[in-house]
Amino acid sequence: MRSLKVLKNVITNYLRFLTAAVIGFALTPFMVHAMGDRDYGLWVTVFSLTGYFGLFDQGIRPSLVRYVSRDHAAGDRDGLARTISSAFALYGGVGAITMLGAAVVAWNSAAWIRVDPALHAIAPTLVLLVGASIAIGFPLGVYGAVLSGLQRYDVANGIGIVIGVLRAFAFVGVLRAGGGLVELAWASLAMNLLGHAWTWWAAQRLLPGIPFGLHLVGRAHMRRIASYGGWAFIGALATNIAFQTDALVITSFLGAALVTPFALASGLVDNARSLVHSAVWVLSPTASEMETLGETRKLREMLVAGSKYSVLVCWPVLLGLIVFGADLFTIWVGPGYASAALVLTILAVPTMVALPQATASSVLFGISRHKGVVVLSLLAAVVNLALSIWWARDPSLMRAVFGSAVDPGLVGVAMGTALPLFVFSGVATAVFACHALEQPLGDYLWRGLMRPGLVSAVFVPPAMLIHSLWRPTDWWALLAACAGCWLVFAWTAFHWGIDASERARWARMFRGLAGARAAAAEERA
Repeated sequence: MRSLKVLKNVITNYLRFLTAAVIGFALTPFMVHAMGDRDYGLWVTVFSLTGYFGLFDQGIRPSLVRYVSRDHAAGDRDGLARTISSAFALYGGVGAITMLGAAVVAWNSAAWIRVDPALHAIAPTLVLLVGASIAIGFPLGVYGAVLSGLQRYDVANGIGIVIGVLRAFAFVGVLRAGGGLVELAWASLAMNLLGHAWTWWAAQRLLPGIPFGLHLVGRAHMRRIASYGGWAFIGALATNIAFQTDALVITSFLGAALVTPFALASGLVDNARSLVHSAVWVLSPTASEMETLGETRKLREMLVAGSKYSVLVCWPVLLGLIVFGADLFTIWVGPGYASAALVLTILAVPTMVALPQATASSVLFGISRHKGVVVLSLLAAVVNLALSIWWARDPSLMRAVFGSAVDPGLVGVAMGTALPLFVFSGVATAVFACHALEQPLGDYLWRGLMRPGLVSAVFVPPAMLIHSLWRPTDWWALLAACAGCWLVFAWTAFHWGIDASERARWARMFRGLAGARAAAAEERA
């Protein structure tokens, strides 16, 4: 039952991720060409800047998910009501702080955001609208966390898929009608409100009769949520610094126009990151359950297996981006962006080591050993910011190493992100997780990283051969090239990466999932 629940959550997470990826691939070049580098750069920059307000959600949500799950499993309806009400109160306060922060950023936008003077009048309104969308989403987002706590990722993902599609159509409609940045921000706000309303309705149906109100807000519940969430918030802040401040650094030192090629490259790597996170996010409550039941050996095996499957999932994707990156950019957004392939490679290589450690982070958060992960994330963020600013301002080293085909300052920002990603988010996190779970490091590195990495590396020879003999020039050719290389990898992974017992276990799980769906259909009929 546990495996089936995890599998169902992972599958719906992947459906949501794939939908978002398809929308992003289709929508991004349309928005870049419709808006231009100047406006699109400001759009990315504002979302990066206001995205810091969303970090409060990343602090409170994990603790809310944990305690909602615990109260629901224990049948504690009173505790569940108090947890939800207390979280709503916390989110309401955070929303007020967020709106105040957005007003401060809007007031100082001319000084803090380096954009064309023609956009100075638009920037404050854009910041306020995006900030309002985030602020309102805090209290309304409580029920999204409730769905996660109830392990109903399938419901949350279904809502997210529909809202994502509607948002894409809204953006296209706004731009085709001649709208600009402000109109896009209004459309985004409207879609967010629709999604929150739908989530509230779904949560009410799953928890009928659960009372809600300020009289149920308790100090003990608020302290409990805030205590766990405080460290989660710091971790989210560190991650945001590592992956979101690059746009701000580029805008401040190099100009908003250079944000576009960097955002295109980093967005592709983010898609690979989401591919793994979509699977490992659901492991945190499972790890908590295992720890409660004293299943330490299963925890260690989940750590190794999660890293192994993360490698098998993300390495072929990242290797494909490295080999075919220039071709992808040329086909996707035009030959003028092909040089961004260098930035893509710099970001993709360390991600191959850091991304498999997402399982370690999820497991450690689930057993409340996440403080070490947070400290490492914070170190990575500080070093990232320092190196990015240094090499953006003084790119002489980057010019000497990589030349000037791509702006050396832009390459410097990428290298400033890549080095701490490899050291702290990759190597150091793996060492800490093995120490925390008393898992032999050598065994973890071989079974969880090196062996599946060798299997995944079979993607490279046919990819290099295809790239040297026949460079893809359209989508069908590129897809055919990648599919052929992936089939070589899949055959190798099936025979050498996954043993017979694992294949049998996966077969049983999928048969069980199909049987559960059939039973549910009969019950509805």
